[in-house]
Amino acid sequence: MAIIHQSPPTPFRRHPLRRLQHYLGLAALYGSCAGLARQTFITGHISLAFGFAFASTTALLVLIVLVIRERRFNIVITRDRLIIDYGYPFGSRRIIERIYVREYCFPSNPIGYWFDTGTLMIEYGDETLVLDGLTPFSTLRDLLEVP
Repeated sequence: MAIIHQSPPTPFRRHPLRRLQHYLGLAALYGSCAGLARQTFITGHISLAFGFAFASTTALLVLIVLVIRERRFNIVITRDRLIIDYGYPFGSRRIIERIYVREYCFPSNPIGYWFDTGTLMIEYGDETLVLDGLTPFSTLRDLLEVP
């Protein structure tokens, strides 16, 4: 168990590259569908072109919502409380009082050290909350004190 130092509220975010594979996949889907929409429109298949255009627009909107939601994720740690904002749109806020940090994991690869990211596991009641990709993790490690 770790105890949080008495310090001012400190915000932490998730690293933007944490979901890079999702961003690249959606961007590739968007580009492919947009290219197919253009080609089918040129060849005269108008209904098929509208279908590809709809699919590319949907992929672009999902990508935008995912990026906005990931950028708006924020946790604030105080001495006895943890406030988690899961992001907007479609976000929520969770406040956990009397927290006990069960484990905090140092980055297991050189990229994690380079980007200063890590994982925090918090246990409260019967529930365990795993927050991965947090940055700046070196500041978070300084807040935690192992008794």
